[in-house]
Amino acid sequence: MDVYHNSNIWGKGKTGTKLTALPVSHSFLWEEQEILIPAVYVGKAGAVLDICARIPVEDMAAFLKKWDYERRMSLRTPEEFEMIDADNPGSRELAVEICLDGVPLVCRMSSSLRWYPENIIQLGSAGPAGEDGFENNKSAVEWMEAYGCDRGCCWYFERLSYNWDNEPILSPQRISLAFRANLISVTAGHFSTDLSCNGEMVKTAHPITGQEYTLTLHRCEQIRNSFAEIGAKGVVYPEYCQVLSYSIEPEIDSSLFDIRDCAESDHPEMGDAQDARRRPGGSDGPTAVFMAGRNVSPDKRMAVSSLHFEPVPAVQWRMVFRIKPKDDMEISFPVKA
Repeated sequence: MDVYHNSNIWGKGKTGTKLTALPVSHSFLWEEQEILIPAVYVGKAGAVLDICARIPVEDMAAFLKKWDYERRMSLRTPEEFEMIDADNPGSRELAVEICLDGVPLVCRMSSSLRWYPENIIQLGSAGPAGEDGFENNKSAVEWMEAYGCDRGCCWYFERLSYNWDNEPILSPQRISLAFRANLISVTAGHFSTDLSCNGEMVKTAHPITGQEYTLTLHRCEQIRNSFAEIGAKGVVYPEYCQVLSYSIEPEIDSSLFDIRDCAESDHPEMGDAQDARRRPGGSDGPTAVFMAGRNVSPDKRMAVSSLHFEPVPAVQWRMVFRIKPKDDMEISFPVKA
């Protein structure tokens, strides 16, 4: 397989000299999942690590029976998309830190794809072929052939590109890897607020450990933001939102818990404000708006609702824990000559 430092898993971005393949063919278990490291590729431009993770057919089949075609096509809300990602064994994306001969490299980019046996494709594709991703593209087939993966299983493939932090190591003797499973969002309850909330308490529990948490809602206020100076020309943006300040006991890292609006923001619209509000339709393609919240005291947190063209009297929130599906793992082994 020809691999270039600045190309993704689909081969896009190929330029410059291809990297030298160093066969590894090392397999191991990360908890119950079989991981294969077929090769590492090195060159003066950087290094690339290929990973093949086996997904049991029975796990994928159980997922597709629970989330059949009609249910997958009916997804609408961010919470629903998070639920299906949490259940999907093919969505277990990961991050990998690498050291060659004890020297750490800097991750530049990663990309991934999946391969499915025919019975899984048929089970997952009740609608038009490939409409929701259950087909094997050319790149996935190339990986299966290049690395001799078992065609009776489902596979998750990931390619990670790294930059040298120091001098290139073109003939490494040992490779060390630290695997980190990406966090999964799980909603653990809902509550509503209006502008009168002051000191109300809401209870929830961690969906895995069962640890109970208590939220104290300190204040909810309506604010209006102007995007006239920073927004795209000719686009009218929703400007109203609610800001909720709260605290949680016991403390939990903000990267592992947050509060999100159940509703989505209104879509920005083309034209001046008055014409846009009278006309159906919106801007071409998605438009994202980032809003930095006001500072709150160190012991309080802040949640910002979705943006709307008109003030919203009440907001329904959801409490979201960020769950690590498996523990971190480190492994080290020699590179074959």
